[in-house]
Amino acid sequence: MSETIPRQTLTILVEYFDGSDEGDDGLPYYVATNDEIGLVTDGRTFEELRANLADALDACLGDLDTVAEYNLVANPRVELRMPLAYGEIA
Repeated sequence: MSETIPRQTLTILVEYFDGSDEGDDGLPYYVATNDEIGLVTDGRTFEELRANLADALDACLGDLDTVAEYNLVANPRVELRMPLAYGEIA
């Protein structure tokens, strides 16, 4: 039986919402998710999202044996992926 090497990186999807969707309050916000570890957090600004993300990661992974649970090293690198349409970049 071969042993799997734990992953070094945890990828988190970040989405930007302009606040105009039904049910929104008109203010923009960011949402970060990772289904694998059950992570969901948000923030009005990207800086607020980063702070909330640190707390959410600690809540999701803090006391776990991440290698056994997710085949992920302790304190992994965090990669944020944020899909943008070409016109949104400017």
